[in-house]
Amino acid sequence: MRYLVVGAGVAGTSAIKEMIKVRDGKDEIVVFTEEPFPFYYRPRLIECLSGEVDVDDIIINDKSWFENNDIELHLEEKILSIDTSVKFVESDKAKTYYYDKLLLANGAHSFVPPIKGCKLKNVFTLRNGKDAEEIYSKVKNCSTAVVVGGGLLGLESAYNFAKAGLKPYVLEKSPYLLSQQLDEKGGKLLQKKLEDKNIEIMIEASTEEFIGSDKVETVKLEDGSTIDTDLVLLSTGVRSNIDLVADTPIETNRGIVVDSKMKTNVDSVFAAGDAAEYQGRVYGIWPPSMEEGKVAGKIMTGQKAEFNGFIPSHSLKIAGIDVVSIGELNKGGDYREEIILDNDIYVKVIEDENGEKVGAIIVGEYKDKKSLIDAIKG
Repeated sequence: MRYLVVGAGVAGTSAIKEMIKVRDGKDEIVVFTEEPFPFYYRPRLIECLSGEVDVDDIIINDKSWFENNDIELHLEEKILSIDTSVKFVESDKAKTYYYDKLLLANGAHSFVPPIKGCKLKNVFTLRNGKDAEEIYSKVKNCSTAVVVGGGLLGLESAYNFAKAGLKPYVLEKSPYLLSQQLDEKGGKLLQKKLEDKNIEIMIEASTEEFIGSDKVETVKLEDGSTIDTDLVLLSTGVRSNIDLVADTPIETNRGIVVDSKMKTNVDSVFAAGDAAEYQGRVYGIWPPSMEEGKVAGKIMTGQKAEFNGFIPSHSLKIAGIDVVSIGELNKGGDYREEIILDNDIYVKVIEDENGEKVGAIIVGEYKDKKSLIDAIKG
């Protein structure tokens, strides 16, 4: 059996790790990534912006791991097309490769909004190791950075710019931070805590234009105000990489549509991770991508497995601040809210009509955090 895996991120590598548990001597595993790096811990890319780590420090499985497990690894080789009728893929090196089973774990790309001046130098997105290296090469000669987008990635990026000695500004269109994960009180407390760390937060701020003769020098907002800057990071979301299957019968929506076994509508073709859409949802975070990859790897090798969705959960530190968002939030009707609030901590617990805890928001150090999360996860 010949398995082709497009993508060496968490979904693709998790699938491979399931494959090698049951492979026989005749099985071939071939993996492609357009990056120069093998499998690394993508969530820590942000730390590269401060110079505290580089990409080599966050590699999980290096080239020797792939070699030792008899996996054919193709670095810096992009798959451009798929012919599902004859089970071939073609790469940007004008080479074709046959597969018996194909896993599309080719991830996502940064969304670049149609803002005038996006093509200026020093306007960046952060999605992969090469992006991180390029941004840090410029950070060393900058004093100010503007981050467009106040999501998780944007806030952590701003914090790492601050650690590198820059003055960071965060521009967020919503009326408060992390509007998808927090409520207004939680978002505003988080803003206060970040501002205490010398991060300038501007909410309800829409970017109109980036201005500069060659590289970006000024950010102009829709209200006419301006910010002088040396660097801009666009942290405005991601989109699944579905162009690869555009000329195939493989079904797509926001991502490549899969069932609970990570199967697409085309025989012998599977998808997992940021490229995949399950029950109308692209998760876009590490834990479900890992689980989807495991399921795909097991099913492709004849084992039993099923993906049953993922409880939305964010438990992390943003700029060293505890932030938790889990389960059902902003509920009304028969749901009850219990709120604990003081100057340094905000906790919102949501219970259903049976008194079962179904969701929570935490901003700050909360001593009962673990027991609360465990209760919601059941």
